[in-house]
Amino acid sequence: MLRKSLAIVLLVAFLIVAGSAALAAEKFREVPLELIQLMEKQFHQVWTPAGPSGEEVRGAGDLELTAEEIEKAKSLDLGQYYFMGASLDMTETLNRFGMNKVLASIGKPEISFMGSNSIADQIDQVTTLAGKADEIGFVVAQAWEAVTLGPSFVELAKAGVPQLHNWTTPAGLENEEYYVGLVDADGYGQGAAAAEILAYAMGYKGEVGLIYFALEQWTNVMRLKGAEDTFAKYPDIKVVGKAGFTDPSQSFDLAIGLLQKYPEIDAMWGTWMMGVATGAAEAVLSLGRLGEVVVAAPDLGGKAGAQYIADPENPIIGAAEADCIEMGENSVNAAIKWYLGNTDIAQGYFVSRVYPVVKANLVDVYNKTNLEAIGELPQDVLDLLD
Repeated sequence: MLRKSLAIVLLVAFLIVAGSAALAAEKFREVPLELIQLMEKQFHQVWTPAGPSGEEVRGAGDLELTAEEIEKAKSLDLGQYYFMGASLDMTETLNRFGMNKVLASIGKPEISFMGSNSIADQIDQVTTLAGKADEIGFVVAQAWEAVTLGPSFVELAKAGVPQLHNWTTPAGLENEEYYVGLVDADGYGQGAAAAEILAYAMGYKGEVGLIYFALEQWTNVMRLKGAEDTFAKYPDIKVVGKAGFTDPSQSFDLAIGLLQKYPEIDAMWGTWMMGVATGAAEAVLSLGRLGEVVVAAPDLGGKAGAQYIADPENPIIGAAEADCIEMGENSVNAAIKWYLGNTDIAQGYFVSRVYPVVKANLVDVYNKTNLEAIGELPQDVLDLLD
């Protein structure tokens, strides 16, 4: 991590000098493609140091199925398998697409999605699955909340259902035999990349407000730490306020509060795009501060998020997009390896990479991480980039 941090410091020093003559009359600098390309090389490796229980980080290269494993997997009887989440939002859609790519490669049907509206809904679903455990091949789950749902997922494991979890591990599951592992993006890298984008735009000086997820979820803990560590590197940047939410719809009000309490804020970092960064952007606009405050987030948010970044009349200037299709591939690859007896996989930490994104590389990153799952960017978004 120290080596990587030093590399970013050297990169930033170069760009400060190179970009100083290009400061426009506007308050903020447009982030150049050269910075993003150099950052992308740095974030090719995972920056999150370990899983929540100190697990070793494993990337997509560690999980890719060999030709021999693919042939063996074709003959596996996986029974029923489910992806448990909320509303099949953009992240879940990309995850599921990646899962289905792997399943198709071994001749298996698509994974069934089980949506839910609350913790109580998900507890009922887990209980139902435990009641027919002998029919279930595996479950990939995005738990609503780790502590409350912990006992239910533990019981599901004790019933013999293999599990992988997205973003956070339900409490008590870590040492269960049927816990395959935690599937994540590089949260630290996402938080740091979004912060680097804001820092450059600010000219490495000014005040920042942070809006973060207040519940314990490893990927969001890492996102916040990545942002805080990044801003702390720059002596002329000060984080003046932080506000935590449990419901992303709270973000507009939290952002209004920060902007009113700290009227000199130059930038706002939100822990994800839809609802959080967009809420902060709406607050900036409602207070008539377009051009005075910029916003960035650790994820893109599909076509909608791309439109916000492309739009010169929106304060959102960038994001740090996780490869959520790769996350889905990692989930099923790990499940298959576990089924084939790869004991090194058990209770693992499986992480996908990050792409920094601003206007200059928006189409390229979108095409790498979203295109095959949700289609091309609409022409009205492309027109905004001209």
